[in-house]
Amino acid sequence: MWDYGYNEEATVNIRDSVPGIVKGQSKSGVYIELNIENDIEDHKEVVSAFGYWIGRLPIGTKVLCSIKKQAKEDKDILVSVDSVFYQDDMVMAA
Repeated sequence: MWDYGYNEEATVNIRDSVPGIVKGQSKSGVYIELNIENDIEDHKEVVSAFGYWIGRLPIGTKVLCSIKKQAKEDKDILVSVDSVFYQDDMVMAA
């Protein structure tokens, strides 16, 4: 397990799938707030992450990410965006 320096309970393994919400976007990718949970103590924590993404994702879009690289002092956790949940947008358009 990797400790990202945020909280001792907020540890995840490389390649873990973690849900998150898009909080911003740049030319290189998206900034995501990951929802990390600890099943043992029902502890939840929001952790910042970055994922490379060339498409456009609106702020607030729900995504499922895989952890690729641990956080460093000057960088967020690096993730790959595996799934994008468009269902909420489709319901509003119907």
